[in-house]
Amino acid sequence: MTTIYLTRHGQTEWNLEKRLQGHGNSPLTEFGLNRAKELSERIKDIDIDTIYTSPIERAYKTAQIVKGDKYIEVKVHEGLKEMNFGDYEGKITEEVMKENPDWDISAIMRGNLEMRAPNGETLGEVRERVNSAMRDIIKENEGKNILIVAHGITLKAIMTFFNDQEANNEVMEQASLTKVIVDGENFNIEFKNDGSHFTLKEEKQGW
Repeated sequence: MTTIYLTRHGQTEWNLEKRLQGHGNSPLTEFGLNRAKELSERIKDIDIDTIYTSPIERAYKTAQIVKGDKYIEVKVHEGLKEMNFGDYEGKITEEVMKENPDWDISAIMRGNLEMRAPNGETLGEVRERVNSAMRDIIKENEGKNILIVAHGITLKAIMTFFNDQEANNEVMEQASLTKVIVDGENFNIEFKNDGSHFTLKEEKQGW
């Protein structure tokens, strides 16, 4: 059996502003940094063999913080990148939807596989690359415990890979923790989107 822990990068400035980040990036907020540190404290006694992260800075920075003092490798995997929003990256979602009423981020969040920003990806394409990444990661780490640090839509795609029927209805909270046991072709989601390690129980802000 292989154990996979999942988390989302810490809160960023663009998260608060509800800007589309995609393959772009903005810095982690102080709140985001602190929550990543709290996750690091939670997993300090968990045996983790390897951390896989998206190469995008907000995820990579979160992975380094969560790693803490563990002497383990942090591996970058291109397949874990966030959805590419093309020409809309860096723009506020409400402004984009006024500019182009036919494009709706909430439809993508609910599972629309074909909607595409100009020069961006569809959710169907994201799922294809995420499925390929997950198959590679699981094959390379059979019997091990790994942590994956990724992004909101990427994590929804990962949970779809794990046959989570609620994947289209929720977005992982930043620096929360999910645990999945992989036994051959069977997936057991032990817990997901768990934030019991957070000291501040604040209402979600932004994305």
